[in-house]
Formats: sequence, structure tokens, C-alpha cells
Amino acid sequence: MKTKNTTITVSNNTRNTKYKIVNFMFLTLSILFLGSCNTNDDNDNPPVETRDGLEFKAEIIENRNEAKQIVDINGSANSEVYGTEGTILYFPANSFVDQNGIPVTGNVAIELVEIYDKAKMLLTKMPTNGKRPNGDVETLISGGEFYINATQAGEQLELANAFQLIAPAETFDNEMTLFNGQNNNCDDEFECDIVWEEDEEADLEPIQREGPDGGVVNGYGGFISNFGWTNIDRWYNDPRPKTLLQVDVPEGYDNTNCNVYISYDGEPTALALLDIYDPETELFSEHYGLIPIGLEAHIIFVSVQNSEYVYAIQEVVIEEDHIEVIETTSTATESQLIDLINELP
Repeated sequence: MKTKNTTITVSNNTRNTKYKIVNFMFLTLSILFLGSCNTNDDNDNPPVETRDGLEFKAEIIENRNEAKQIVDINGSANSEVYGTEGTILYFPANSFVDQNGIPVTGNVAIELVEIYDKAKMLLTKMPTNGKRPNGDVETLISGGEFYINATQAGEQLELANAFQLIAPAETFDNEMTLFNGQNNNCDDEFECDIVWEEDEEADLEPIQREGPDGGVVNGYGGFISNFGWTNIDRWYNDPRPKTLLQVDVPEGYDNTNCNVYISYDGEPTALALLDIYDPETELFSEHYGLIPIGLEAHIIFVSVQNSEYVYAIQEVVIEEDHIEVIETTSTATESQLIDLINELP
């Protein structure tokens, strides 16, 4: 059997057309590949810039230092210290000893910080969060927050006996008592975050006496046997059902670079810090779901970025399982922010 050979001839035009098709397909695939690498999909979220938190923390400590008054007294004599906002400290003679327990004579430097309003609480991060004996953290109504300390030639002194604190007040509230600031074993108590714990052995009494200018001073009087942070408070009491409050802050902010507070309307010295932050939900909250449903309040967001306060103040009426979303912020100077806070109801 013979085999028949058949030759197929391809014209130059056909060959050129095939080359063009192959080249076109290669070019198209290359464009698609490069496009998939360099083009963001509409559903992709751009990276969120993390805000600096060091500036904010430094501002809080600076505010505390600026609020500190230093007055020299004679450690061997009965002495009084008068704060610029009306606080009076009375130290009996020989109230101080050094670290070795030796009585101190000569000049003693008394350090005093006095905080009587929400704006100063916020700027110094000294909220009215109180800790119950069972560990629950609840809101306090403050009659004044104080930092009191004594040094001599830069050396820390100790108390040989109690001294008297007098805080001015228009009326006397029998439920007020003394609270001590607990710092969770922080190294420097003056710079620490503080939660207030009730001093069950302390007592307050109504005071009426002459002030440094000769006028009459009315207020609270109590004896204190320790240096550091002290607060005159009562527990906030509301019979309404309670709920958990959560706050969603703007992107880029978390518990390292901002604070979130709830200001209770009608209570000039009730400012609670939402000190719980969940990194998974990115929500701030208070501890145990103890915010009264129906409470009228203001949520305050605050940070410091590029030497300016970044803030938001939102009026709220607390609902069950309340989640407050902060979408927009503004900037302000310190004095402008103080005015805004002090104008709250």
C-alpha cells in the first residue's frame, strides 16, 4: 500500500495574523496581572494612622504639675497652708519625721493640688471613679480632690501625726466622707492613674471658721494621716435600672492615646472615666453595667495631637445596651476646652 504525502502550505498573511493574536493575548494578560497588583479594590480598607499617645500622657502630667502649689512652713510650729481655691491645711507643731523617723525642724515644703470642678478633673485625669470593697467600680460625687505631700531639701518626709484638711462648701452633705487614692502599685503616686477607695476609719464634720482674708469659711473638716491623693466624696445613687455603656471612638484612637468620660448632668463634680477598652470590639466601656437607664449626660472624648486638644462632646440619654458612636471631632486650646466643660449642665 502506498502512502500519500500531503503538504499543507501556510501563507505569510495567516502566520502574521496568528503572531498578532498571540501577542495581543500576552499583552492583555500582562495588563490584567499588573492591574491586579497595583489597583486597590473598592472593598479594601486603607491602613489607619495610629495617633501618638505620648504627647497626650505628657500633657496630663504637665497639667498636674502646673496645678501643684508649694508653700514653705516651719516644721517646728503650728502652721497653716492656704490653697488658691479655698483649701486650708493645718499642721500641728512637729508633724514631720524623716525616713529614719527623726523629727524634722526648719523649713518644710508642702505640696498641694486642689481640684473642685470637672474641667480640672479632665485635664489632670482625676475622675470620680470609686472602688467598692467587693471590687465594683462606681461613680462618686466629689466635694474636692487633693494631692498633699511634704519634703525637706528634696527629701520625702513622713507624718508623725495627722493633719487637718478643710475644704470649702456652701452646704454640708452628711453622706460625704474621705476617700484615699489607690495607684495599683505605680512607682510615682503623683503621676499614677487613681481609683478612689473609701477610708472607713475617717470622719468628716462641718466646719465654720475664719479664713486667711478674715472672712467666714464654711465646709468640710477631716483629719488625714497619710500623704498622697485624698478625695471628699459620696457614692452616686440612682434607683433606676442599670445598663452597660459603650463608646466607639474615631479610627486611629484607643486607650493609649485618648480618654473617654461620662459627665452626669446636674452633678457639677461627677465625671467618670470609661477605663475599660476592648481591642477586639474597639469599644470603651465602664466596668459593670452600672449606668442608669434614662440618665441625661454628656460623653466627652479627648486627646492631644500636635499641641492641640482634640475633643468631642455629645449629649446623650442613656438607653439599654447603649453604644455611643463618636464620628467627628474638633480642636481647641486648653482654655477653650475648660470653658466648654465648665458650661456643661
